[in-house]
Amino acid sequence: MIVQALPQQEAICRIKQELSAQIGKRIKLSAIKSRGALWEREGTLEEIYPNLFIVEIEEATCLRKISYSYADVFTKNIKMTCCETGEDLFPWLPDRF
Repeated sequence: MIVQALPQQEAICRIKQELSAQIGKRIKLSAIKSRGALWEREGTLEEIYPNLFIVEIEEATCLRKISYSYADVFTKNIKMTCCETGEDLFPWLPDRF
C-alpha cells in the first residue's frame, strides 16, 4: 500500500517505530555503491538509537557492525528487506532502485 508522501520528520519517526519492531531479526540490506555496483548483505538488526541504527553483518572472516542513519532509509540510499518473508520493510517509501 502506497501512502501519500509524508513530511520528512514524520517519515523518519515512522521508520524508527517500524525498525524498533525488527530488533533481533534478520534483514537484507541493498545499496548502490560507486559506479552503480549493487551491494547486498544479510545481517541482524542489533540496536536503534535516536539518530542511527546498527546492523551486524556476517562476512567471510568476521562479524562486522555497520551503522546507518534513518535518513539513509528515507532517501532510499539503502533498501531493507525482511529475510523471512522477502518483503520490503518500508513499502510506503518511493522506490529508488
